Amino acid sequence: MNIERIDMLGIPVTDQAASLAFYTEKLGFEVRQDIPHMEDSSTRWIELAPPGGATRIVLNTWVKTGSFIPMVLITSNIEADYVELQGKGVNMTPLERQPWGISTMITDPDGNELVLQQNTDFPEEAAARE
Repeated sequence: MNIERIDMLGIPVTDQAASLAFYTEKLGFEVRQDIPHMEDSSTRWIELAPPGGATRIVLNTWVKTGSFIPMVLITSNIEADYVELQGKGVNMTPLERQPWGISTMITDPDGNELVLQQNTDFPEEAAARE
């Protein structure tokens, strides 16, 4: 097997402009590409990524919404991000603490759910980095 990383994920959306605003203005993603779709002139090919991130998302109108499998966004400070996103009016569940980390579910304008998560370092992982 030669799989090395995830390149991009398609997110079904009904309104690319509303979704573009949500992901850029509220979650801070950067636009990596925004061009006319090569096969469908009624829509655009819009790729976004977190700043410095390698994996991109594509806002696509050609897939049924609600069929998206949750994407996990990793953060190093979930409490600060939670407060910031609340201030921006983002729809989120209360923070949930689990042995593996802290998380919240974020809902985008089309009802797609994203997981915002801060992972917990387990003792063996922390020791391996030292």
